[in-house]
Amino acid sequence: MRSLRQSTFLIMIFSILTRLTSFFFKIYLSRRVGAEVLGLFQMAMSVFGLFCTVSSSGIPLMLSRKTAELSAVRGKEKEISGTVTGAALISLSIAFVLVCAALLFRRGLRSAFSDVRCVKLFYIVLPALFSTVLYQIFRGYLMGRGRYLEYSMTEFLEEVIKIVSCLTFLSNAFLLLSDSLALAIAFTVTDYLVLALLLVLYFLKGGRFSKPKGIKNLLKASAPVTIMRIAAGFISSFIAIALPAALVRRGLSAGEAAAEYGRAVGMAFSLLFAPLSLTGALSVVILPEAASLAAKGKWKELRTRVDDSIVFIFIITVLFYSLFIALGESYGEILFGDRGAGRFISFSAGMMIPAALSGLINTTLNSLGEEKKVFLAFSIASIVLIAEILILPRFTGIYALAVGECSFHTIEFILGIVFLWRKGAFTAKIYRPAVSAMLFAFPTALMTKLTFMLCAGLSAPELLSAAIATLAGCLIYLCLLLTFKPVKDLKAIILRNPARGRRKEKKQATA
Repeated sequence: MRSLRQSTFLIMIFSILTRLTSFFFKIYLSRRVGAEVLGLFQMAMSVFGLFCTVSSSGIPLMLSRKTAELSAVRGKEKEISGTVTGAALISLSIAFVLVCAALLFRRGLRSAFSDVRCVKLFYIVLPALFSTVLYQIFRGYLMGRGRYLEYSMTEFLEEVIKIVSCLTFLSNAFLLLSDSLALAIAFTVTDYLVLALLLVLYFLKGGRFSKPKGIKNLLKASAPVTIMRIAAGFISSFIAIALPAALVRRGLSAGEAAAEYGRAVGMAFSLLFAPLSLTGALSVVILPEAASLAAKGKWKELRTRVDDSIVFIFIITVLFYSLFIALGESYGEILFGDRGAGRFISFSAGMMIPAALSGLINTTLNSLGEEKKVFLAFSIASIVLIAEILILPRFTGIYALAVGECSFHTIEFILGIVFLWRKGAFTAKIYRPAVSAMLFAFPTALMTKLTFMLCAGLSAPELLSAAIATLAGCLIYLCLLLTFKPVKDLKAIILRNPARGRRKEKKQATA
């Protein structure tokens, strides 16, 4: 078995590569097609995402758990292929019903979009629903088998294939296609190419299709996660439809509203959530690890893992928060050629910290069988998000999205912490280093901004000024960590090697 540290590091490396590749390509797209086209595509994809959520929902996650259980029991591995087949049939059947419904009720779906141009884009990507649900099923299988290399590599390859497809359909060879249509076609083609790759990988690794098994158990086990993800899909689609419509009522044209939405979701969010590539790997690996420790009754070790992970996320995200509030506008101009996206980055930087933390905490609660509490926190946070999206645009415009998302993740984080503490999987020891890291954000941001202003005052180009200021901010933050030492041993935030821990226990028992 690969150690927790090795698995986390492997997923983190591929996640960073994937996000960096996606991030820089989005910079190219934002300059190539503009904010309005990105906004139209994002609005169409939000509804498509809802269809994907309904089709696959929590089934891939439950398939991962079931695959891991069957792999751990001798003689049960033969049942894995039947479980995979059953999961695929469930998802494909739901997808087929949704596609038929979308074709039959085309007129009603058209009225759901604030911009009718989104309708054509949606129907172009709709066939990719079948490939997307199968893609998620096979990735769930890889995760359950502990094949982290293949799991991470396919995500990276998907991004590479997507870039090649987009560049192809945006090239002069397809001049008859508008930019928005080119993006939609490229997405659909990419999805099927990636599915073909996963099918080959599945069979090469010994996977097979056989008589479906465990369909009833899969449906029952995935029900709580399914309801939450479907609700999240509806909320995402609601925001993509309601927010641009609210901006139009505020006085913007449909094109201007789409551009504002594109700046926020297509540009700013891609940078704001980039640091999650450093923290998201913990959420992937901690699920089976936390479940295993809880089952063995090793609650002290579990609390240590959770505490260290939370502190690690705080230290990483606070640094990026400091840089974003100080240099967000310059980042937007340099990367996207759009200062509006940069202003949104600076204003919304605070959402990144609770977003990363709530992701880890929700995963830990799910691994401990507390799906209902995760859903409760999600429900409360969603009510606040919807209310703010309905009320705030008339006062704050597109920034209502930033306020709503920050409120959503903060509420999830606070309630999740309370639930973890009651479960005995969390201690209050993380508050001192967490508060210290937050306090370091303000001098870091201030010195970063002053460094940028000094460079700009010396007539340095904006790119050079931002680069020097970013480096200065990182060094200042590091100096603060090393000087005040909010964490006595910085190595404590790196998860321990469980295999080494087990060897140590065995030696102690022998002695």
